[in-house]
Amino acid sequence: MTVFVKTANKGALNLRATPGGKITAQIPNGTPLEAQSEGEWSKVEYNGKIGYVKTEFLSISNDKIITKNDLKKVYDSLQSTLKTIEAILE
Repeated sequence: MTVFVKTANKGALNLRATPGGKITAQIPNGTPLEAQSEGEWSKVEYNGKIGYVKTEFLSISNDKIITKNDLKKVYDSLQSTLKTIEAILE
């Protein structure tokens, strides 16, 4: 899956040899990567190096970081829309 590096401070993301291991490279914010999520860590390839990055710093969108608060707003909006549709159908 293609994802983008999204750090809160727009700094580089550390690529590590193993989850939590030695830093082998730094990946600039906004860089697209192919990733395999393995929970807290994702396996990625960057400039020919295979390593691991924290999944929380990856986003499916290059526009902005998707936060829990963003997801809650979408959920609340969908719930409201669903209630309106249910009322119409009754």
